[in-house]
Amino acid sequence: MKHFIWLFIGFLALVSCENNQRELNELKKQVDSLTRAVSEKDSMIAQLNGTIVKLQCPADQRIAKAKSLVDEGKFEQALGEIRSLKELFPNSTEANSSSILIETINKKREEARKEEERIKALGFKAIKESSNFKIGYNTIAIGSISIGNRFTFDSYDDSWFYKDADRGTKFVSAQMTVTSTDHDPKLPQFAIYKIAGGKMTLVDKFMTRFARWRDYGAYLGNYHDSSNDFAKVSTVKFKIGVQVDNTVLAGAYAIIVKKENKLYSYYDRYRNPPLSYEGSVDYPQTLSVGDFSNNYGLVKCFNLK
Repeated sequence: MKHFIWLFIGFLALVSCENNQRELNELKKQVDSLTRAVSEKDSMIAQLNGTIVKLQCPADQRIAKAKSLVDEGKFEQALGEIRSLKELFPNSTEANSSSILIETINKKREEARKEEERIKALGFKAIKESSNFKIGYNTIAIGSISIGNRFTFDSYDDSWFYKDADRGTKFVSAQMTVTSTDHDPKLPQFAIYKIAGGKMTLVDKFMTRFARWRDYGAYLGNYHDSSNDFAKVSTVKFKIGVQVDNTVLAGAYAIIVKKENKLYSYYDRYRNPPLSYEGSVDYPQTLSVGDFSNNYGLVKCFNLK
């Protein structure tokens, strides 16, 4: 009898386990179904959000952005905008007229390719020299480049300060006029590079000094000289100079400007003059022809055959 009872209890336990397993399987199916439903809803929400973001920029804004990108020379990005325009607004006037813009892109691409080939063929001779540069809020004009034994600056009355070149070197110097819309602008710094084949190598960077002071008292800082204060005038004159070995000057070299304003104004009452420009622009050790498309400007090449 006891044996029968134990068998009966085992049978009940087995039935109970099977029932629990069926319930667990059913519950798992429901969870899987809900998970799929949530995933589908999340995907649908993501797609709708993406559509909302795209539709927030209508057809006229997209074609305007594409034109702006073309003007900046960003042709691939412009084509991407046109593709989005055609996909989202296929029947719009802007989409129908975009073929004209695509033709413009193809034309500009071909012009850029030909210009690149021309530059490769001519090397640094293909780079246009300029004495005027627009760098941020500054307009820079370089004039009267000279090579000699003395660099003069900080003039006043009929006097000036100067640095004499060491033996075997000379100073390359120039006048620099800066017109700025900022009341305390940072300034660019010029550099000199020697040229060998298709590569320029950094020689040194120019120092920047004021060209003239109203008189000696202004130079000493006894009273303010408005002509050297961008808060008072928009244009200030400077002198730039760098000492270069004669072996460099005998070969091919160039004056370069990186289109970056980094020199900052510094005031120290106990220095003469108390106002100066400090800091340094980070120039690479070497430059190639391709670097001059956007980031660098060529003032002048010397002895380039």
